[in-house]
Amino acid sequence: MTKIRIAIAQTAPICAPEGPAKLEKPHSTSPFSTIDQNLADAVGYVERASAEGAEVVIFPEYFLQGIVNECRQYLTFPSEHLLTFFKNLAKKNKISICGTIVHGKREEGFEPFPQVNPFEHITSSSLTNNNKITSSQLEWAKYLEKNPLINEEDSNPILYNIAFFINDNGDLIGEYTKKNLWHPERDYIKAGEEEHKVFETKWGKVGMMICWDMSHPTHAQDLANQGADIIFAPTFWYATDSEPIIHKYQHDPEYEHHMVQSLCFTRSIETETIWVMCNAGGDHLEGFMGGSGVWVPLRGKIASCAIEPKLEIVDVDLSVLKDSREMYKVREDAAKRLAT
Repeated sequence: MTKIRIAIAQTAPICAPEGPAKLEKPHSTSPFSTIDQNLADAVGYVERASAEGAEVVIFPEYFLQGIVNECRQYLTFPSEHLLTFFKNLAKKNKISICGTIVHGKREEGFEPFPQVNPFEHITSSSLTNNNKITSSQLEWAKYLEKNPLINEEDSNPILYNIAFFINDNGDLIGEYTKKNLWHPERDYIKAGEEEHKVFETKWGKVGMMICWDMSHPTHAQDLANQGADIIFAPTFWYATDSEPIIHKYQHDPEYEHHMVQSLCFTRSIETETIWVMCNAGGDHLEGFMGGSGVWVPLRGKIASCAIEPKLEIVDVDLSVLKDSREMYKVREDAAKRLAT
């Protein structure tokens, strides 16, 4: 196919308070209330994107679980159920979905995670259980109560940030574990070590990167060398990420925004790909900066979000890639270097 309609779901993920799950006695509410809210929000974006004829919808990094440091890794325990949820959502709405999920593991000695799905009650963009705990949520609450986080887990959690791509049949056709971690993430997330691979879609070959990966040009070039046509980059980048050290110097007040925009455009040109970046949006007083968009060689930025949450729909003609590759020959030159 030579054209693709992309939906950018620049959401404002809700992060759980620092510390372990809040478990009342008797248990009366979900131990994953923030995930519930983020899921309901995501369902609304998917439904709207599908109604507008989008073929792919991309979400920010951390759009479901929020930040998972400071004893919040319990939010990663039901990760497989989140993946199942989005497989069903993609199939129901006949749309491909890209985003990230942080997957958590526990060392031997703990009971296995419950098999029940704590998110099965979420069927629309509105939470309909009136905040009453479901039987599945109750089972998870009892598990967390019986198997609380220990100090060793908090100091050395086993967490992986994994991008997923689910097609419109509900099949998981692509995954990528984030390799280039932003410095604070290195305290609580493990870097991926698996080979970075592109995968086939109806629009051509697709690759994925996550947030700080964008700052590593060889990482993007690896995908280009495999023939990537589109690169999706779920992102969670604050306007305050260079603080406090940036205040030692006079600087552009929108330095962080311009840095991300420049990286996206540069990566698009040097890899000769359609570059799709979705960042988190929200209140600028909380550090959000949005700026999601689509960058295309010979066209520039063709879709743009400001700071606030937004669903942006954009049509992309992939035939531009043939012309840009003939014009710039970046990929051709890279192939010659690899052959020598």
